Amino acid sequence: MRMAGENWILRTEQLPAPNQRVLVYAPSSWLDITVATYKPEQTPGAKHMFVTPDRQGIDRYVKGVTHWMPLPDPPVG
Repeated sequence: MRMAGENWILRTEQLPAPNQRVLVYAPSSWLDITVATYKPEQTPGAKHMFVTPDRQGIDRYVKGVTHWMPLPDPPVG
């Protein structure tokens, strides 16, 4: 049996692959826990960026991501 929190990866220790969709934890964000896409450094000064689309489909940055984990496989059937 897996313990809660066992699969979370500390963002400062490892980042997802570019454009990988993952579950992120951002305790100081408006989303807290959500699915986001990792966008690698795009502009000078940007270290890591996670984005998720809003209701209009526009990517919004998820600030304050501390941890992430791969998405689970979808259910079968």
